Amino acid sequence: MQCSSFGLRCMREANRLRRWSACATLAALAVIASANSVSGQITTEVLIGDAVSEPNDPRFSDVGEAIKRFSNNDLLGATTFLEAARQKNKSLPPVNLMLAKMHFLSGNAPSGQASLEQAVTEDGTDPEPYLILGEQAFQVGQTIIADALFNRAVDLATAYEANPKRKRNFEIRARAGRASIAERRTNWAQADADLRAWLQVEPDSANAHERLGQVLFMQDKASEGYTAFVEAHKLNEKLPNPLVAAALMYDRLDKPAEAQQSFERAFAENKTDETTLLAYSQWLIKQGDISKAETILASAQKAAPKSANVWLLSGVAAKMAGKPGPAEQFLMQALNLAPSNRDVYNQLALLLIEQPEPEKKNRAREFAAINHRLNENNPDVNVTLSWVLFQLGQGRQATQALQSAFQKGALSADANFLVAKLLTQRGDNENAKKFLDAALAFKGIFVQRAEAEALREQLK
Repeated sequence: MQCSSFGLRCMREANRLRRWSACATLAALAVIASANSVSGQITTEVLIGDAVSEPNDPRFSDVGEAIKRFSNNDLLGATTFLEAARQKNKSLPPVNLMLAKMHFLSGNAPSGQASLEQAVTEDGTDPEPYLILGEQAFQVGQTIIADALFNRAVDLATAYEANPKRKRNFEIRARAGRASIAERRTNWAQADADLRAWLQVEPDSANAHERLGQVLFMQDKASEGYTAFVEAHKLNEKLPNPLVAAALMYDRLDKPAEAQQSFERAFAENKTDETTLLAYSQWLIKQGDISKAETILASAQKAAPKSANVWLLSGVAAKMAGKPGPAEQFLMQALNLAPSNRDVYNQLALLLIEQPEPEKKNRAREFAAINHRLNENNPDVNVTLSWVLFQLGQGRQATQALQSAFQKGALSADANFLVAKLLTQRGDNENAKKFLDAALAFKGIFVQRAEAEALREQLK
């Protein structure tokens, strides 16, 4: 789930990303690897840390030498040293598997794929090639492929006996991956089974307990789910308060009374916890209770005065309450704390362009232009720039920005609303209705929801 254009990540989205980061591997690193910094990314820890307890031990100096050769584009030399290392210690991963990891980390996915194919040809019992490819497929939305790969990985990991340390790692990754597939497909019973199997291997995994809690809530087992959240929080205090986690699940299940009760209990227990204050205020804004959200955010400003998210959300709440002065003040405070924050620039531009003073309209254009230079591929940023330019009478440039926005991807609720307003001002009411309907279908925080509802009613 995503928030609207002001960009604060909703707690469920934050949880999802954190869960997946717990089982992130070289496959994830491969997506962001740069070929210009190979030696800084490829280490003995990365290559063999899941196979041996002390990867930097002099016993594995051949692996270090292989990394040096690889970074100097000496593939033959790297292969020779990896083969020598594996001859000395059979607990190391297969040679082609280590080569595949180095290729992926250097940004050479085709060579990494080829090495994985060779690794499977030489040893079809090793689960890791299937795990790497399954994790890659999952990240890019290839769920069918990822499902097949994780199923195979689970079978191989269960039977694998060559190295206990690697086996444990494989079982965790395979179960975590397959549970992610099940969650994506809302197959809660399968996700439950895989998460419990993961916990059999790693009972102290906070992420596994947290995910299990969510899955239990989705199976109408709130009490058990809350217990799992409590255990997760014990193991990792950086995770949300169990009551907040429960409230977010109640919200997901469209149970506002239960959600509010959990949020109020969490707030009563700790009135200075930033995560609790932000989650509660976000939920209140989504429910339309802006006044109470402002009260909670006032507490957040005192508890976490250096949090850009607190000031950003405070600015959004003030804007929705019809208080442009405080909204500008809060957003400028957020900008001071996060001077490159896309969402702060976006909100400032949208706020200031609606003000009567010419100097504020000019500042809106400056903010929109800066944001566009920093984030030219973001569709919402392009829509905001288009709206600002249109308001300033620069129709041709506004049209160019709008056309660019449509080429960049899906729009947020607020961006859809701005497009609808642009279309109505051009007399295209029928298409404006479509964009309004898309905006109003969004269930999260939609800053301009009231105005969008009024416009949609007007266009009936």
